[in-house]
Amino acid sequence: MNPRRPLLNRQFKSVPHAPLVVLRSPSPQPSPAGRGRRSRRSTITRLGQAIGLLAAALLLAGSSAASEAQFEEANRLYETGQFAEAATLYRAAGTNGVSANLLFNLGNAHFKAGRLGQAMAAYHRSLRLDPRNPETRANLRFAREQANTQPPPLTLRQRWLRRLSLGEWTALASGALTLLLLLLTARQMKPEAFAGKPLWIRLPAAGALATALLLALAASDYFLDERAFVSTAKAVVRNGPLEESPESFKAPDGTELRVHDRKGEFLEIETALGQKGWIHTSDVELLTP
Repeated sequence: MNPRRPLLNRQFKSVPHAPLVVLRSPSPQPSPAGRGRRSRRSTITRLGQAIGLLAAALLLAGSSAASEAQFEEANRLYETGQFAEAATLYRAAGTNGVSANLLFNLGNAHFKAGRLGQAMAAYHRSLRLDPRNPETRANLRFAREQANTQPPPLTLRQRWLRRLSLGEWTALASGALTLLLLLLTARQMKPEAFAGKPLWIRLPAAGALATALLLALAASDYFLDERAFVSTAKAVVRNGPLEESPESFKAPDGTELRVHDRKGEFLEIETALGQKGWIHTSDVELLTP
C-alpha cells in the first residue's frame, strides 16, 4: 500500500469491553413474624446474585482472553501472508467490541486480500472512532485510488462535524454541562459572589446549549449516515428491487454508494456520479453493519 506508512498497526491495543452493570430491585422489609425465614431467603438470594456476578465476570474475562488470542493470531496470519484468514479472525476478535486499531488492521487485511470495498468500509469505521488518524486516512485514499472511485460529496456541515468522533462530541457536551451545573451550585451556596456578574452563568449556559446542539447534530450524522461499498468484482445495479428487474449498470468493487431506501433484499443507491438504481445486499458492505 502506501510505502510511507505501515500496513499493519503495531501499536496493538486490547479490544475494549462494555462495563458489566448488574441491576437489583430493592427487597421488601420482612415482617417480624417471618423475619427468620425471609432472612434465610435473602441470604440465598444474595448468594445466588454473587454467584451470578462471579460467573458473568468469569465469562467476560474468558471472552476478553479469547478476543485477545484471536487478535494475536490474526496478526500472525497477516504477517505470514494469509490475509483472508486474518480478516476473518479480526472480525471475530471484534465481537465483544472494536477499537480504531482493530478496524485499521481489518481494513489492511481486506485490502491485501483484494477486497477493496470491505477494506474501505473498515477504514471508514476506524475513522469514526479516530477521525484524525493520518495512517487510516492515507490507506483509505490509496484504496480509493486502486478502486478508481470517488466518494459521494460531503456537505460543509458533515466535514466540520466529522473532525471529532461521536465520543469526543459527547465528552465536550458533558464537560460544558458539568461546568454549568457546578457554577449553578456555587451560586446557590454563595450568591454574593455572583452578584452583578450575570455573564458567569450566561456564557457557560450558552456553551452548554451550543455543545448539546452540536452533539445532537453529530449523533444524527453518525446514525443516519447510510453508505455502502460494493464488495464484489462487478455488482449488478438494477432498475427496480427485483431479481427480474432490468440491469441498469454494473458497479466495480470499492464503489462507494449512498443508500436511500431498502426493500426486501435490495437497496436503493446512488453513486458519486449521480447514477441511481437498486443493488442486492449481498453485493455490498454497509458502513453500519
